[in-house]
Amino acid sequence: MTHNRTNAEWLSDLNQKGVGQDKALEDLRAILLRAAQKTLNRYLGDLQTHYPDTADRLSEDCAQEALISILAHLQDFQGDSKFSTWAYKFAVNIALTTARRERRKYIPLELNKDGVETDDWLFLREDKPFPDPDLPALKQEIWRVIRDVIQDDLTQKQQEVLKLMVFDEVPMDEVVERLKTNRNAVYKLLHDARRKIKLQLIARGINLSDALIIFSEED
Repeated sequence: MTHNRTNAEWLSDLNQKGVGQDKALEDLRAILLRAAQKTLNRYLGDLQTHYPDTADRLSEDCAQEALISILAHLQDFQGDSKFSTWAYKFAVNIALTTARRERRKYIPLELNKDGVETDDWLFLREDKPFPDPDLPALKQEIWRVIRDVIQDDLTQKQQEVLKLMVFDEVPMDEVVERLKTNRNAVYKLLHDARRKIKLQLIARGINLSDALIIFSEED
């Protein structure tokens, strides 16, 4: 019944006592665990050699934290979206925070000396499925903004680094070798390109958290 509950049924089941609530909690936790696993794999996949024994624990911890937070905020759910999508966002955001923390353990300090930040929202892929029929239009608008910024606002070097690292997923060391530069320069180019895109999305009224959810939506 995980995918068949209406918003009202989710709220009713989670608020009641007994077997119905237990089943709803089990189903909700499964959704949150998938969200956490997908997010952590997406943003920590290149670091798997550093944390193979902790990946499952991190996902479990994120799912549990998200479940607790959701139960504490059930009264805040307004029904503007699917309950599962609303809940999914909790797990994604918590997993992103966890991913940022884990990445800092393995990114050399010299790469951050200029205040370069990781803008997780930009790691969007066009091959993600869309279970909600209302989402494709917004997805298309987001990609239109990104394409416009890439074409009109980015320098040639920023375009090249963005394409190689974000869309083609070329490893950093290979990008450095191709461009005959250094890691700091590549990170700075990527950071500036991301920032320009982020500012334009905000200027168009696109919520960055919603953008992340759209491109990370569960199968």
